[in-house]
Amino acid sequence: MNHDISKRRSFLTSQKARGHRITIGFAGIADFRSFIGQEYIAGMQKAASDYDLNFINFAGAIKYSFFDDIDFISHYLKTFKFMKAPLIDGLVIWGSSLCEFLDNDSVVSTFSALNPLPMVDIGYLDIPGVPSIRIDNSYSISVIMAHLIQEHSYSKFAFIGCETSTPQLTRLKCYHEQLNLFGIDEIKNSVILTPSMSDVDIAIAVEKLISYHDLHDKQEIECIVTPSDMIAAAVIEELDKHGISVPIDVAVTGFNNQYNGLFARSPVTTIDLAYFKRGYASVELLIDRIMSPQDVFETRMVHTSLLVRQSCGCFEKSVVHAAEDSSRQEDFSVERSSEGDVRTSLFQKVRIIFPHQDETSIERLVNSVFDDIYEQKTPSKMLRWFQNLLQNTRKDSSIVNSEFQQSITSLRKLILPLVRDDIKQYVHMEDVFHQLRALVSIFIEYDSMASREDTYLMNNLSQIAINFASATSGKQIQDVLRYQLSEMGIPGIVLALSENMTSDVATANLELILPEPPADIQEKLPYRITEPTRIPKIFFPQTRRFSVIVEILHYSDKYFGYAFLEVGNPNISIYDTVRTLLSNALNSVYIREGRTKERTALLSNEQVEGILSTSSREQEEFRGSIKASQITNYLMEHLNEMTDLDRMASDLSVSKSHLVRRAKELTGFTIQTLHEKLKIEQAKNLLQVESLKLGEIANRLGFQNQNYFSSVFKKNTGMSPRAWAKRNLR
Repeated sequence: MNHDISKRRSFLTSQKARGHRITIGFAGIADFRSFIGQEYIAGMQKAASDYDLNFINFAGAIKYSFFDDIDFISHYLKTFKFMKAPLIDGLVIWGSSLCEFLDNDSVVSTFSALNPLPMVDIGYLDIPGVPSIRIDNSYSISVIMAHLIQEHSYSKFAFIGCETSTPQLTRLKCYHEQLNLFGIDEIKNSVILTPSMSDVDIAIAVEKLISYHDLHDKQEIECIVTPSDMIAAAVIEELDKHGISVPIDVAVTGFNNQYNGLFARSPVTTIDLAYFKRGYASVELLIDRIMSPQDVFETRMVHTSLLVRQSCGCFEKSVVHAAEDSSRQEDFSVERSSEGDVRTSLFQKVRIIFPHQDETSIERLVNSVFDDIYEQKTPSKMLRWFQNLLQNTRKDSSIVNSEFQQSITSLRKLILPLVRDDIKQYVHMEDVFHQLRALVSIFIEYDSMASREDTYLMNNLSQIAINFASATSGKQIQDVLRYQLSEMGIPGIVLALSENMTSDVATANLELILPEPPADIQEKLPYRITEPTRIPKIFFPQTRRFSVIVEILHYSDKYFGYAFLEVGNPNISIYDTVRTLLSNALNSVYIREGRTKERTALLSNEQVEGILSTSSREQEEFRGSIKASQITNYLMEHLNEMTDLDRMASDLSVSKSHLVRRAKELTGFTIQTLHEKLKIEQAKNLLQVESLKLGEIANRLGFQNQNYFSSVFKKNTGMSPRAWAKRNLR
């Protein structure tokens, strides 16, 4: 076993022996219908499984989020309240994924605030003290350029990229370095940078390049290098609109191996950025950081690889190798054998390639081969045969679509020898096989998309939504969850709900655990949680590792709590769907039950900070103990109650004596005095609501009666509530 792996396993085993299985998290934002985010998470989940770690996914699926407003990031940042010990021991972050919503400095400060939590980044943004798992752009561009220059002898290059993308600007710099290294002069007006990656901007860039250079027959430009498959695919499409063929007139290359490049008119030669491998490596580096928190870790580079396809002027390796192997196949030359003998032999060999097809189907395929050779009609008869096969295969789990590429290679080895003496037939059949490969790839992609998107395509989703909408109480919502989670492929849930709507993720009661926990755990419910990170691990699966996604429950800017949804279905959109349905149902129930009185919404941070002394803020970073924010948050959540030190100490998991001592150290006040001052600040806000009477305000703030409230208010402000309101409402 690798020494590093052995060391990690030994450390993790020792932790479990002490009753502590390491828990890691992942934070980032992406469109998880894109394979990049899917591959990152798949790599992390595989590493978490291999190393027996708990995994909490804090990712925000931006394309699935049905917010009532457009300020997505403000909601997502609430999730950062969970990204601390003891809930997690370390965090993999995708810092640059937030750059679409925040400026770079804000992203850096947001993640830096999580220190000293061990973190590893998989993005391109430099965050102080956080090592990264990255690809080497310089090496990757050098591999592309070496191939283009050494294999194709290209020397006339252009570059189209996006000026707002930091990685793409880095790749442009590497492109210039490679030109210098090979002694190639940059052609004037050969670098075009777009303001965005939209199809419109890329089309404009292509038109600019065409206005500067003749792109036909590789006369002035032989190859257009792009830093993204999305750009490469769009460039190829635009070139075709101008009658410029890729790669005959000009070659094009991409970067990052996205689906766009695979399905381009000419499949794009690109760089595979090893997303799965990087996700896996990020977890291993995070374990190393957790093991040795005092060590300084450097950024680690993961090797990329060149994927040669057709846009550069090559054929795929499988195609090349198939041609090389064809010489070892039986020679079906029509000159040496009758067509009948060729058909019979071909029939037998095709049956071996497609063992699941009956004789009638095989005979149709053989007939389509000869129709394509002699008639060369469009669309190809073989293409139609494969289309029918793929459509039927989607209903037959005994056949795996991904195996079809090998079947096409085998079929090609049989058929090309038949036409090798006729260049026209040979070229036509090569085109047919390219179409077959593209068709199979498309069907595989459709099936992959369907597996990720089935949440929104499920026939019973509307019924599930109706069941949630029909719930008229918290118990009915819990019953719906019991019956419907399994329908959506979600194995379990840990659900925590606040007593009332709040303006933030606040104190909540853990009310539901599915599957039902043992009796000794069940009897602890409902369990009060003062901070999300303080939820005891006993409420998660104890006999096995867990993998969950955190969903914060809210309707517009009103919050109800949060849920840990156990990962079953790999489709991340399904968990956002549950959030949406559950949040809408909770909103209706909370309104119906009158649970809309916010205890803290009117009390601003400035008001709270105005009460606390400067010394209390300086001591806020005191480690290993309760913080001032925990004390004030708790008291604000209980403004309508009398001060209860015993209950507060229990809820905050500290001794009463420690709570009293630390409160005085941190705030300069006793608990009772601080609670009173917070109530008076809230009273000032409520006095400005003209519809509220003094008696109602006193009741809301937990005072015994109106007179006692007035007495306490005057003691703290120097005037009666009515006098204060009269002065401040002018």
